[in-house]
Amino acid sequence: MTDQKMGTQHARDICNIFRQIAEDTTFEDLKGNLLSLANELEPIASKLYFKTQKGTEDLEGLAAEAALLKDRLSACELSDDAKSVCAPIVDQLQKVMHHAKTMKVRMT
Repeated sequence: MTDQKMGTQHARDICNIFRQIAEDTTFEDLKGNLLSLANELEPIASKLYFKTQKGTEDLEGLAAEAALLKDRLSACELSDDAKSVCAPIVDQLQKVMHHAKTMKVRMT
């Protein structure tokens, strides 16, 4: 077996990172947004991997960005600043999740 993580594992890592950030943040609106995103992301983690044939690479990049969020958010003093720091990764994840939820699999 290899030690390489698959897309589903990266999606779960992102969920854990979001939950840790939500636990540590003082911004209630950001906390709610991150927790709801994590709760929405986790059940469809296996579908996210199958969104494209390169699902692992997509999610690996998103997981790396999510890992950097904690340090970036610690520098934010205002809730609006924190939201703008999170906006790019949240937007990307929402697009990926929308595709995963609406995809149709054709068995041939």
